[in-house]
Amino acid sequence: MGLRYQVLDSGCCGMAGSFGFENDKYKISADIGERVLLPAVRSAEPSTFVIADGFSCREQIAQLTDRTALHTAELLSLALDNPDISGEAQPERRIVQRRKKAQKQSMVKAALAFVAIAGFAIVMLRKSEATTHGRH
Repeated sequence: MGLRYQVLDSGCCGMAGSFGFENDKYKISADIGERVLLPAVRSAEPSTFVIADGFSCREQIAQLTDRTALHTAELLSLALDNPDISGEAQPERRIVQRRKKAQKQSMVKAALAFVAIAGFAIVMLRKSEATTHGRH
C-alpha cells in the first residue's frame, strides 16, 4: 500500500481481554498502556493511521485517547474506497462514521423486531384469554 509504518515495541496495551474492565485491575491496565502505546498514539500526527488488530487494544486506545484505532481490514477497505485519503486529519473518522451508521441500523432493526415480537405476544395472550374465558 506504500505506507510508512512504525510497529511499537509496547508489549501489551494493558487491556488483555476483560482484565482492564475489572475494577481492581483498571489502574494497572491503564499504567501498562501508558508505558509505550498510549503516549505514542497521543503524539501521533493527526493524519497518522492508528492500527490495532486486537479488540482489547482498540478499546484501550478509544477509552484513553482521543483516537480510534482501525483494524488492518478496515484500513484496507478505507484505502480501496478513498485512494487519496493521506494527509486527512484523523482519517479513521470515516470508518467510525460507518460503524456508527451500522450500529444505528442494527438498533433500529432490533427495536422493530422487539415491537413485532411484543405485538405477536400480546395478540396471542389476548387470544388465549378469550379462549379461556369463552370456555367458562
